[in-house]
Amino acid sequence: MTTPSLGRLREAVTGARVVALGEAAHNVTELHELRDRVLRMLVEELGFTALVLESGFAEGLALDAWVRGGPGTVAEVARDAISYGFGNAEAVHRQLSWLRARGGIRVHGMDVSGGSTSPGTAVRKLLARIPARAGDPDLLRRSDLGGRVEAAVRWAGLDAAEQERRRAELRELAERGRATGDPVAERLAASVLAFADGQERDVFMADTVRWVLEREERVLVSAHDGHVQRTPYDGTPTLGGLLADALGDGYVAIGTTFTSGPAVRITDRSARPFDWAVALEEGVPGPVADERAFDLVLDLGEVHRVPGAFERLERELAAPYPPARTVDVHAVQAGVSVPDPYRWLEAEDDEVHAWQRRQAEVATGAILGGQDRTALRALVEQYDAGARPVLPRHAAGRWFRPDGSSVVVAEEPYGPGDAVVVLEDGAVLSWLAPSPDGRVLAVGVCTDGSEHNTIRLVDLASGAPLPAPSQVLHSAWTGGVSWAADSAGFWFFALTGSPEEFVQATFHHSLATGTTVVEPVPVPAGSREYTLVQPSPDGRWLVAAHRVGSPVPVAVRDLASPEGEWRPFVTTCTGTVAGHVVGDRYVAVTDVGAARGRVVAIPLDAATPDDASCWEELVPEGPTVLRSVTPVGEHLYLSELDRTFARVRVLAASGAVAGEVPLPGEGAVAAPFFALTGLAVGTPVPDFLFAFSTPTTSWSVHRHRPGVDSVETLLAPVVMLDAMVEEGAAPAADGTPVPFHVIRPAGSADGPAPTLVTAYGAANVPTLPSYQPDLAAFVAAGGTVVQAYLRGGGELGRDWYLAAHRETKHVRDDDLVAVAEHLIESGRTTPDRLALTGGSDGGLMCGVAVTTRPDLWRAVVPRAPLLDLVAGMRDPYLDFVIRKAWGDPDDPVDVRRMIGRSPYELVRPGVFPAVYVQAGATDPRCRPWHARKFVARLQAAQQGDAPILLHVFEDAGHGAATSPEVVVTQDVEWLGFLVRELGLAT
Repeated sequence: MTTPSLGRLREAVTGARVVALGEAAHNVTELHELRDRVLRMLVEELGFTALVLESGFAEGLALDAWVRGGPGTVAEVARDAISYGFGNAEAVHRQLSWLRARGGIRVHGMDVSGGSTSPGTAVRKLLARIPARAGDPDLLRRSDLGGRVEAAVRWAGLDAAEQERRRAELRELAERGRATGDPVAERLAASVLAFADGQERDVFMADTVRWVLEREERVLVSAHDGHVQRTPYDGTPTLGGLLADALGDGYVAIGTTFTSGPAVRITDRSARPFDWAVALEEGVPGPVADERAFDLVLDLGEVHRVPGAFERLERELAAPYPPARTVDVHAVQAGVSVPDPYRWLEAEDDEVHAWQRRQAEVATGAILGGQDRTALRALVEQYDAGARPVLPRHAAGRWFRPDGSSVVVAEEPYGPGDAVVVLEDGAVLSWLAPSPDGRVLAVGVCTDGSEHNTIRLVDLASGAPLPAPSQVLHSAWTGGVSWAADSAGFWFFALTGSPEEFVQATFHHSLATGTTVVEPVPVPAGSREYTLVQPSPDGRWLVAAHRVGSPVPVAVRDLASPEGEWRPFVTTCTGTVAGHVVGDRYVAVTDVGAARGRVVAIPLDAATPDDASCWEELVPEGPTVLRSVTPVGEHLYLSELDRTFARVRVLAASGAVAGEVPLPGEGAVAAPFFALTGLAVGTPVPDFLFAFSTPTTSWSVHRHRPGVDSVETLLAPVVMLDAMVEEGAAPAADGTPVPFHVIRPAGSADGPAPTLVTAYGAANVPTLPSYQPDLAAFVAAGGTVVQAYLRGGGELGRDWYLAAHRETKHVRDDDLVAVAEHLIESGRTTPDRLALTGGSDGGLMCGVAVTTRPDLWRAVVPRAPLLDLVAGMRDPYLDFVIRKAWGDPDDPVDVRRMIGRSPYELVRPGVFPAVYVQAGATDPRCRPWHARKFVARLQAAQQGDAPILLHVFEDAGHGAATSPEVVVTQDVEWLGFLVRELGLAT
């Protein structure tokens, strides 16, 4: 450092009230030392009594209090009470210590609060000086946006209406402060108002210096050269220019420069606030000061960066996340111990919820800040118009269908009708089931997005509510209620206690008495599986189908028998026997003895129903995968998958093929997610109604009558995606071809394209080649979707499912990698243009992919994910799932194997792609703590520049009962994330 003589400076400032000492660059050690020398001279020789810093006025109150003898250490107060990290320097500590020891000198901040991005400190200080009101804690919570970068990102995430609401309440608070007559409260109010009104920083700083001058005779102002200069900076009036206009010769501006020193180079990476790439160069000349803008310019020669300052800036810019503490806790399962540093995020308390809200606001700001939200929303809504409809239910010659928040009854499936149920705001219809005589309608209503729903009964003649059971249904997986053929009552499957306990039973409700009792269905001891009662249309038989993914008829009851008790039926079967009562037989699709499925008939009075040799085979195994059989009149409609595409054959009661439904193209016939739900058909229908779509054509609804060669279109598709579908396959590690479909914009050029892989591969659930609104919007934005059919799913039969089940679960993840690598090797995409998404168990797949093969992806979007298998073993619902699909939580060998596939446990420090995790606050299956813990750990482990984002949506669950408005909001955000990361257009 060249030590400048202060003689010229002393001459220049002799008559000044304000001396403004500029910094050619922030965080330069020699400039801090120069300020110390200048301040001491001004205080000791010229009677200056105050130091005013480029730091928040509100924060400066604590700094001034410490200089005047307050508690704490100099390092603590310099860190916490000087904005922008400018206090983290030994030279600053020495200066503050000197001021405290000398006494009589005041220290002020002059800037807007919170590094100019959050009014939180000013609000907190102001609230402490004015009479309290009931809503003040909530006001403070909404105002305290966190650190400078986090605050800017969170504010950018608020929509215009919410920003204006917060500005309005800040203006109201400022009025309360100005009404006190307390000068400090008035200035704090001005700070709050400056944020609310978007006042220029230099204007506020000049006003603050004038406020200080009302209390001090002569002051030293310290700020960047660009603030203290007299002339405008980039065309904007400066602090120096405003003070010079007010004080004339009473204002003296001292600029600085250097011949060799540090320079921080900043490059914008995106429109997100503070999304900068920063680089540090040493040994470069300082900025050339315009001597006309200053009364004096001092050259410091060679200068040096404050140690650690650049690294602090990098950390601040790289992680705009709310801080997440760690705890010294280990999870122990079957004697196996693993660290669980974010266990505290499993709680549902105020601390966790505040952290969760801040994460959500950061995610929204990082994704949508700078993007055209209106265009994104319009795109999502355009393609959401083609979402899959709920098929009407038939009873007593009429059709019942959902219509928005209402249930409409009509003579035709989609004909004009009357609303018989209108739900209140915020309520979602989970299911509907009219009684066979058409006199009573049962509906399931969820009010918090969780899927937990309660039964409501409506007398359709009067519209009056009827007494209904009080039990809570965990979901709609058993279709709601199963009406008796005589409409006297119904059976349903519901919780016996709290949802968290996850204990369920079958109940029977009588309309005549209004009583609800447990139905003693004999299911396997200790089973937590779902059970559906299937009444026969003639009222004689009841069958209990058990197991949600691979149902079997475990019990039967003959109501015509004098005893009429339940008796075991098919109880030892490990495969699937999913069907319906047809006459005195149970006609079902089974994979017992046929991996791709066959149709069998089991006499309901069979002496040994467990013996598959006594089952009559109606349709043998063939090249297609049989999925379900549905009685329609005297016929059976057999739904199949042919290379994943839908096929529907019409069978006579004998099993003979009587025809085939002419489907509109190669696509999918809508089916419930789980096979058990598909058995809840309700009152027999006179015709076969089905919904159909392709990956590029939205859902339509059709009716087919046996013996007719055509189908009647009841609802035509409303969206035609301008895209093409191609089939492909990737060789897995063991040589097995893993099929996939490619959906890409029509006319798109061959070659690497921004690509999104979507997959599931679990629970014997087939992923269908169907229209999905969110994926369609991605394609419309210019992206390519690859829908992969991984082992573990049900697309290619039972062997395909079992190939990635329990001990072989890793095969699903290996198949995904094979697909990704094939797409790259074949030139369809590149790692920097490849994204991945999946939900639930598919979200776990995403978590494994991002932690084990981060090099493959540019962006990963787990949705409603399962991410911590070890903690899941402590959750009764997930314990049920894990025991079925993964292994035995009581076996240490199985536990160790599962740890090797648990994303939370797999996180290690490294470079990860961009990750956006989307979850629901009321999700009863994959509770939000999965997402919270995983993201906290991944944020701490990230050594790259890509964002790790989390949004837990309030009033959202696992998806089935999430309101349409929330679904659109979720889709806007995840689409916006991919648009930004992959460079798509909207």
